[in-house]
Amino acid sequence: MAILINIGRFLAKRDLIACFQVCSTWHSSLEPVLWADLNFEKQLLQSYFVDAERQVRILPDPPTIQRLARHITSIRYRGCQSPISLLILPHIVRLTRLRVFHHSSATLRSLILRNAATLIHIHWEEQYSELASVYRPPDLVDDMFSVMVQCQHLRTLTLTRSTVSETQAQPFYQLLRQLRSVTLSSTSIHSFPSDPILLPTIDSLALLAVDMDTKLQFQLVASCLNLATFSWKARVRTPLTADALTLPTICPRLMTLDLSRCESSDSIMAQILQKSPQLSFLNASRSSFGPACFQILVRNPKSRAALQHLDIRTCWDVTPEMIHAIMVYCHRLVSFQASDIPARVLIQEPQIQCLQLEILTLNLTEIAQDKTIQFRVYEQLARLTRLKILTFGPAADNSRIGIATNGGTAPRTWMGMGMGMGIGTGTGNGVAGATAGGGGGGGAGGGGAAAAGARRLQHAIGSTPLNNMMTTLKKDEPDSMDFRLKYGLAQLATLKQLEEFRFEGLVLCKMDVDEIQWIANAWKSLRMVRGVLHKEKRRRARLESKLRELRPDVRLVSIDMCKVTLF
Repeated sequence: MAILINIGRFLAKRDLIACFQVCSTWHSSLEPVLWADLNFEKQLLQSYFVDAERQVRILPDPPTIQRLARHITSIRYRGCQSPISLLILPHIVRLTRLRVFHHSSATLRSLILRNAATLIHIHWEEQYSELASVYRPPDLVDDMFSVMVQCQHLRTLTLTRSTVSETQAQPFYQLLRQLRSVTLSSTSIHSFPSDPILLPTIDSLALLAVDMDTKLQFQLVASCLNLATFSWKARVRTPLTADALTLPTICPRLMTLDLSRCESSDSIMAQILQKSPQLSFLNASRSSFGPACFQILVRNPKSRAALQHLDIRTCWDVTPEMIHAIMVYCHRLVSFQASDIPARVLIQEPQIQCLQLEILTLNLTEIAQDKTIQFRVYEQLARLTRLKILTFGPAADNSRIGIATNGGTAPRTWMGMGMGMGIGTGTGNGVAGATAGGGGGGGAGGGGAAAAGARRLQHAIGSTPLNNMMTTLKKDEPDSMDFRLKYGLAQLATLKQLEEFRFEGLVLCKMDVDEIQWIANAWKSLRMVRGVLHKEKRRRARLESKLRELRPDVRLVSIDMCKVTLF
């Protein structure tokens, strides 16, 4: 039965309910698993208490309620509940995780107090805050932080669309002193202590569109002496200012940084990176990540050695040469997500060396269905034998790399830096010699070598025979990867660990039965295929049916324009 319980923990709810109804032994064994994580928003409670023969809903008796409530450790709860859920709530006494939407004061307060000895995580979301008086009495929040303080084992708090007024400030900051992870999303904080506060236990902090002065936000960050993970997203038109430059000083243990969607400058972000060479995770998507940040990452051996996760999707000043250089010199990357890169750049010398990649997102362009280029692209990808998630597709919101924020073309002067590194000197001198003027400068320590390397690679890119192989695209042909065996897909048989294959941005795929059979046989670890298998709906349906037949364990998400079909 222990094996059955362990298997049950990994099953979807509908599969678990099916197993639950097999026999009385399975029923009693799987009941704790089924009821451990309860989502009051779903229809589980409604469908569970139904007499199958009479097709009528029945209310459980008190012993049944107490037995089921004893298993519940995690719930999602809304203020307006069914009679059955209202019967069960008062008997829950072992709760560890609580997520709340539009709650009622008395019910929530008593639920937290009753589970104060076990609660570890609370996610409190106030939806429809402009109609808050409809969903909750006005005294709820004034008292709730004081109630949460009594949860001695509480370690994680998430506030979404909430308000911390001046009257709530004292219990709120008292609560922060006992937490390890805090996420404030679209939350208003109206007060900050006049006396310095210390929050030594917080190691993860996310301030996402918080309604609070930026300086006060970074004062809050400065109070977290042992912060290792920090995420910051500004409110609309609130740029990242020089206050953020204190991050490396006040957070010397910072290893994970999320500054995506930040309206900042490349220089400010570069200074943060320069002072934080120990960063292992950097999310800079849709931010000001540009040439200065790129230079810091690739020229500093400590940064290259530490960096394992990098996201630079839809960064206006990132060039394809930068993407290629990162894949060449950041050897320890485990996850890399970028936007558009022409295939000719990806396959140029030197070859990509980030062979530890497990997650890769790229949008390969300028392929033009050329067989030689396709084979060489697949040849490069086949070297990434540790890949678990492979994603092809355009950047979000139809954005294209290389377009400046003012609508003009982004400067390509940093191409020379990528070329300077391409000569394989094995040192940072080639990078150091490349200046903002384009990599040809005569800076000390390798400037001449960088310039020479730039000229050689520039010539190689401009005159490679691959350029002569490029054919003119037909209007109905996609400028992206073609997932057919005749273009080299079979080379990816080396990706034995691949779990997810995503190409939802490519709507003109032309797979056939041979490709589906190959995918089913070659990628034994595959768990998800996300994308349109063929542009013609009739053939697509046949291919989807074939994939379900060959690999029923694979989840297929077929995206056709705005329609999403799950199998």
